Amino acid sequence: MILTLKNIYYHLTITFLLLSLFSSKTMLAQEAALQQKISAIQELLTSVEANKLTFNQVLKTTSPGYYDFTVNEVNSKGNEVVTSYSFALSDVNKNSVRSFTKRDVILIELTVKGKQKLIKRTTDGGDKVVYLPSLTMYGLNADNGRDLENAIEDAIPIANELDESLLVLNSYPEHLQWLKNNIGNVSLPKQQITQQITTDTQIPGFVVLEQVPGSKKERFEFNLSLLNPNSVNYKISGDEFLIEIGTKRGIAGIKHFSEDILKGYTDKVLFYASSLANGKNIHKVLKGVVPLAETEFNSSKPDISSVENALSFLNKHIDAIESDGRTTTQNIALEENMATFSLKETVSDKNEEHLNFFNLTDINQNGISFKDKKTRLYLVLNTNKGAYYIGHSRNGEAKNYEKQLFVYFNSYDDAIIGKEALKFLIEHYENEIEETEAPETSLEDALSLLSNEIKPVYNDNLQHEQQIELLETETSTFRFIKVLSTSKKTIENVFEFSAQDLNKQNSKVKVSGKRVWAEIGTKSGEKLVKVYEDGKVQNYENKIEIEAPTIENAKKIVEILKRLAASQNKL
Repeated sequence: MILTLKNIYYHLTITFLLLSLFSSKTMLAQEAALQQKISAIQELLTSVEANKLTFNQVLKTTSPGYYDFTVNEVNSKGNEVVTSYSFALSDVNKNSVRSFTKRDVILIELTVKGKQKLIKRTTDGGDKVVYLPSLTMYGLNADNGRDLENAIEDAIPIANELDESLLVLNSYPEHLQWLKNNIGNVSLPKQQITQQITTDTQIPGFVVLEQVPGSKKERFEFNLSLLNPNSVNYKISGDEFLIEIGTKRGIAGIKHFSEDILKGYTDKVLFYASSLANGKNIHKVLKGVVPLAETEFNSSKPDISSVENALSFLNKHIDAIESDGRTTTQNIALEENMATFSLKETVSDKNEEHLNFFNLTDINQNGISFKDKKTRLYLVLNTNKGAYYIGHSRNGEAKNYEKQLFVYFNSYDDAIIGKEALKFLIEHYENEIEETEAPETSLEDALSLLSNEIKPVYNDNLQHEQQIELLETETSTFRFIKVLSTSKKTIENVFEFSAQDLNKQNSKVKVSGKRVWAEIGTKSGEKLVKVYEDGKVQNYENKIEIEAPTIENAKKIVEILKRLAASQNKL
């Protein structure tokens, strides 16, 4: 037989119908078997007379697997106290069911798995509701108590099987639609709670939860893929039955609004349940929807596998951030691996502009983290080994070098992809750096390269004029001259050293405040550098400090001198 698209659709439809029919028949058989067991329990529950009280007991099925157990206590004067318990038999721990004697009555205790408060007790004609981990039934005598214990234990496995088949959802749309249909208004004895979920079809996984407990309007905006399915638990307090779910790694990525005003970010969200069955189902569906939402969200991510796309995404989603009463406009410009990050903040009529300059390969791609402060959500970019390699100016004035950079976002969804885009850019430029050892260099070539890199440096009121020259080829001796000038005085420092005494392992870029310099050390830290100040001989030193206008300039000076040291040490 040739399978056409029409035939395939027909066979899939028939298969689905057969599976649905089989599932329906199985569920009906389970319901019938369970009801048989429940009938046995109902027959064993009788009126029990104690010394001063009579206990009239009734067990009713409210829906398959869910029951109301009502105890009417009547004293010798005919006064009655009615207590009703609502519970799911599948929640009861089979191994905890026990009958025992307490004074003049036989009690049969049922305890929820994990001692969770999943039994609803209603008193005062429905005006008072609390949730408990256990309930007790009354036995007519010791034999009746044991029979009740056995009958309950016998019914629990079938209740567990039925509970597994009562709510079966497969796809992400099915889970999402169920949540939209079943997370709704809740009536409590003392208050009414309005609650609804809405979605944004443009952002897979994104939902908005609106709640009005009493008169205060609350709103939570988040992506389901952010949540941790293993964190779902019941949060029950007084007459409130809530289901709590937290975020992965406790990240505060859930936007919280109160009366439509953004209050900040949180790492947990709570859903009100209208009944025990509703709460259990919300618990189950939340655990199931998160992995599916994560798949949906990941498949919808934009392509950031090129420098152009990654940079475009970042600049589009950091352009205008409204938070904490301010507007933050940001932009990243790249020239190869060198980045310029501009940030302009507007608060009322005040503007503040920041510029940061850094090499992307100096950022630790594994050290990018999510942070929030008040109503601001941002990524923290950390440099490798915490080096102060990020240049910073504010309103055109140079500031101290930094080791961190903050990039602000409007939502956690954007920040997730923004983090991936930044990691891609860092890795891309890291891969372009040759891993091979830098070639050695001759005295003459080193002098030429250093002469190009050693420049005048202006730092606040200080001016450094610098130059280097080769004194003697045979001994590889160099002279480095540094003239420090202020408005009041000028000091000339001269350093004479042999390239053969340099230690490439002890040469590095150094930063302090606004100052950057290349520090070149000697072998074993020996004091082999001859020093003059204004022509007068000073004590020998074990290092040379060459001022640099930028981090990159200092890196190049260090690299040249390392190459020079390597070539001279082979002679």
